[in-house]
Amino acid sequence: MQRSTPLAASRRYYPGFLGALFLVLLRIAIGWHFLYEGVEKIQSTQRGGKPFTAEPYLRASTGPLAPYFRGIVPDVNSVAMLQKPRLKAAWADEVDRIADHYGFDQAQRDKAAAELRQGEEYADIWFSDKEMAEKTEKYFAELRHVLEIEGKPGALSYERERAAAKRKDLDTERKALIADLQAKGKSLREAVIKLATPQQLETAGPYVPAWTKLDQVNALTMYGLVAMGLCLVLGLFGPLPALAGAVFLGQIYLSMPPWPGLPANPLAEGHYLIVNKNLIEMLACLVLVFVPTSSWIGLDPLFFGWMFRRREATEPPPHANPGGGSGRNAGGDVKPIPHTKPGFSKGSDPR
Repeated sequence: MQRSTPLAASRRYYPGFLGALFLVLLRIAIGWHFLYEGVEKIQSTQRGGKPFTAEPYLRASTGPLAPYFRGIVPDVNSVAMLQKPRLKAAWADEVDRIADHYGFDQAQRDKAAAELRQGEEYADIWFSDKEMAEKTEKYFAELRHVLEIEGKPGALSYERERAAAKRKDLDTERKALIADLQAKGKSLREAVIKLATPQQLETAGPYVPAWTKLDQVNALTMYGLVAMGLCLVLGLFGPLPALAGAVFLGQIYLSMPPWPGLPANPLAEGHYLIVNKNLIEMLACLVLVFVPTSSWIGLDPLFFGWMFRRREATEPPPHANPGGGSGRNAGGDVKPIPHTKPGFSKGSDPR
C-alpha cells in the first residue's frame, strides 16, 4: 500500500482555485487573530502597566472544567491567607527565599527576621479583631454552601445560577477581607528587599516570587498564541498549529459553555446558546487540520518540500504491479477478464 505524502495530499484535497483561496484566507485570518492577541498580552505585561493574567477568566469558570480551571489560581478562595498559621508560614518562606536570593549574611538575616516578627504581630492583631473574625467566619460559611452546590451532581439550574451569583458576591467580599493582609505582605517583601546591598542587588538581579501554575499558564497563553498565530499566517508546520489552536479554543469553550442550565458568561459579547464564537473558531481550526492549506500557500513546501519530493521519488508508482496480481498492466490499464466459468479453461466442455 502506498503511503500518502503531504504533496500528494495537497493535490488530492485541492478544492479548486476559489475554494483553496478562501481556505488559505481562513487560515491567515485565524492566525492573525491569535498573533495579535498574543502580542497585545505580551506588550501589556512589558509596558509596566496592568500585566495580562488569566485569573479573572479562570475564576469566572462555570462549565464542567470549572474546578480544574479554578484550581490553577493559587489559593483561589484565599483560604490559606485567612488562616493565621498558614499565612505566617507563607510570609516566613518568602523572607527565606529573598534572603537566599541575595545571599544575605547573618546580620541581614537577623534584620529580616525582625521585619518578619513585625508582620506576624500585625497578623495577630488582625486575626484577634472581633469584626474581622466575624467577617471571616461568615465568608467561610457562605463559601462552603456555594462549594456544596457546585459539587452537587443533581443541582437544579436555578441553584447553579444562584451559586454563581453568590460566588461573584463572595469574590468581592474576599478582596475586601484580604486587602490589609495583602498590603502587609507586600510591605514586608519590600522591607526585606531593601536590606540587600547595592552589590547584592546588582549581582543577584531583581527578586522574582516563585512561579505558580497561574504564572505558567499566563506565559503559555501569551507566547503560545504568538507561536500558533505566526505558524498559521506563514503556513508553517502543517496541521500542528491548527490542532493546537483547536485544543486551546476548546478549553476556553468548556470553561464557560453557553449550555442550558448553566449561568451565562458575564464576559461574553452578545447572546449564545450552545454555539458561540469560540466553538465556531475551534471548528474552523479543525477543518484546517485536515486540509493541507500550507502546501498550497505557505512555507512548508520551501522548508520541507525536498523531503516529500524525495519520498515520492523513491516510492513505486501507484499502478506498478511487480507481483502481477493487481489486474492492471504496466500502463495502468485494466486487464480484460476472460468470460469463462471458474475451474474451466477455454474450450473445455463444462458438462
